[in-house]
Amino acid sequence: MILTGKEELERLRGEIDGIDGKLVGLFNERMRVSEEIARVKERGNIAVTDLRREKNVIDAAVAASGEDNRAAAATLMRALISLSKKRQTEKLELADAISFPPSASCGTDGVRTAFQGVEGAWGEHAARVLFPKGAFTGCDYFESVFEAVKSNRADYGVLPIENSRTGAIGEVYDLLRRHSCYIVGQTWIAVKQCLLGKAGASPGDVREVYSHPEGFGQCARFLKNRSWELTACRNTAYAAKLAAERDDVKYAAIGSRRAAAAYGLEIIAPDIMDDAGNRTRFIAIAAKPIYDESCDIVSVTFSTAHRSGALCAVLEAFMLAGINLSRIESRPVSADRYRFFTDLQSNIMSEATRDALTLASMHCDYFEILGCYGTTAE
Repeated sequence: MILTGKEELERLRGEIDGIDGKLVGLFNERMRVSEEIARVKERGNIAVTDLRREKNVIDAAVAASGEDNRAAAATLMRALISLSKKRQTEKLELADAISFPPSASCGTDGVRTAFQGVEGAWGEHAARVLFPKGAFTGCDYFESVFEAVKSNRADYGVLPIENSRTGAIGEVYDLLRRHSCYIVGQTWIAVKQCLLGKAGASPGDVREVYSHPEGFGQCARFLKNRSWELTACRNTAYAAKLAAERDDVKYAAIGSRRAAAAYGLEIIAPDIMDDAGNRTRFIAIAAKPIYDESCDIVSVTFSTAHRSGALCAVLEAFMLAGINLSRIESRPVSADRYRFFTDLQSNIMSEATRDALTLASMHCDYFEILGCYGTTAE
């Protein structure tokens, strides 16, 4: 009898269901044996992780697979090994679900908020979006913001961490780790850079331009082929302040309309960014974590063992839990070692998320949760 396409599909799906039933049965049997292995390791004081054994298991699966299935077989075995190791650690009580400090109280009215820069800085703009009823203090450097928070001179700090055109701001990632602060919120600010100068000045009058290096990078096409001296400053608002103090049409700055108004400058050329959709992501930091059920981002940092497949094993833990990664950033810690920063679309209060974080941490030399938080719209 000749089957129709739909009937043939149903027949094949029936075969798949039968195979899946066998696989689940074998999986349950594998996990039972893993529990027995855990007890043997406990009696013999043997470590849960055995890298040579893991490699042999994966290599054997690859060798037994057809050429088209070898990569998939390796992925399957790594996932099974990860789940088996997690079961063993649970039985040995060597690893509970990832711990994270309880949420501190959250306040927004009258809170002391530090940002990097002076009046008119993009950091001030972001701070006012995140904490509209706060009291604001400018700091000279990114690290000064962290120091203000850690010394309790500020309740929160606001810092840029990523630009949609120029990418991650590595210094802030490094400082997060160094000062052990928590991310408690974020916002995206539309960056509309302008060329600012003395009243009556034109681009033809300009000889020197001040800005933050990020500002120069965001306006590279506008600056191309112009014989201007570019002088880097701590931030774009300070650049505007410096240009105003020069009081000469030869000096200009790249900065915001807010900075122009703050220092009595005119906009010589508006919206000179290479990308009209240019945005900068700002984070809010605090000395203690602040989160609730509405938060939808978990940020973590980790370093993996220096071996093949280590990063893949960490990421597989999130894949198995159905957790999406919205960002992963790497920072070198030595000539051949890296620290990773990852944003997960999840909530630390979810048991599934904590289990995934626990599983991921088992493949790491170092693992730390940086925060659980949400986004405030501009």
